[in-house]
Amino acid sequence: RYYLDFESAQFAIPRWPDTRPYQQLPFQWSCHIENEPGDIRHRDFLDTSGQAPMRACAEALIDTLDNAGPIFSYSRYERTVLHQLAARFPDLAPALTALAERLFDLLPLVKAHYYHPAMKGSYSIKAVLPTVAAALSYDGLTEVQDGVGAQLAYEELIDAETRQDCQNRLSAQLRAYCRLDTLAMVEMVRFFENA
Repeated sequence: RYYLDFESAQFAIPRWPDTRPYQQLPFQWSCHIENEPGDIRHRDFLDTSGQAPMRACAEALIDTLDNAGPIFSYSRYERTVLHQLAARFPDLAPALTALAERLFDLLPLVKAHYYHPAMKGSYSIKAVLPTVAAALSYDGLTEVQDGVGAQLAYEELIDAETRQDCQNRLSAQLRAYCRLDTLAMVEMVRFFENA
């Protein structure tokens, strides 16, 4: 089993050739990999070069996700990103399309079969996580606590004027945030399997 989450940036003024204003451009992903129950490892990708990250992002993902096994996500966003990457890189399209076909979106499952009053009407992963795994929380994260925060942190991270110590801090926070999203999915699946 694979648990996948992307983060992307949207620039009003395109930063890289062959990109459009406000186009979602993936720069990061996190993946928890479960080869057998309880045997979990983590892989991730975060481009910090300031160059267009999309191809390196796609290639690293293809290398990580192998050729079999379900890929869990928490919305249709991951499918959209994979299809956009396939359209951008025709030579990678067969592999990226094959990954998209393996996706299983947990959000419709949660909406159909689970609700907790602490969610306060929200089905966001941040609202569901504390109700299924109380020990995990987004509250401990500092600068990067959501997708908007991730995009702002990435923009600062790749800015040539940003000091190295700040880049290191932002990189660590981006990795921690994206990692928590995929760990949240691992915990959700465990919760539903044991319900």
